[in-house]
Formats: sequence, structure tokens, C-alpha cells
Amino acid sequence: MSKLDRFMREKEVLVLTTLSRTTLWREIKKGRFPKSVVISAGRVGWRESAVFAWQAAPDRWSEDSTISSTGCQ
Repeated sequence: MSKLDRFMREKEVLVLTTLSRTTLWREIKKGRFPKSVVISAGRVGWRESAVFAWQAAPDRWSEDSTISSTGCQ
């Protein structure tokens, strides 16, 4: 049985990464941080594996590397 990737809400991502909200969204816009995923109407989250991949190597992170390593989009 494979482990499901859990979703992190914005507040948890900000605490874990120590980024400010403005910096988080700026980095997403520039393609230097994982994009959020729509969970339900009006709710977004980040895949835990994508945030951890970014945290492991923020200067080398790319959306393509996250998809290939996790198999998730």
C-alpha cells in the first residue's frame, strides 16, 4: 500500500519554510516554489512532498524535479 501525500495549508507552509506570505507568493509566481493545489472550493494546499523537496534544495528546486521524484502533478 502506498502512502498518500498529505496537503499542507498556507499557515503550515509559512511556519515550516519561515517565508513571509508575500515572499511565498512571489516565489510561486517566479516558479521557484511549488504551486498550490485546489483542495475544494475556496481551499488550496501544498503537497507535503513538494514542500519537502523544495526545502531540501531551494536553489535547485524545479516543478519538473518534484513531479518526476513524487510521480504527482
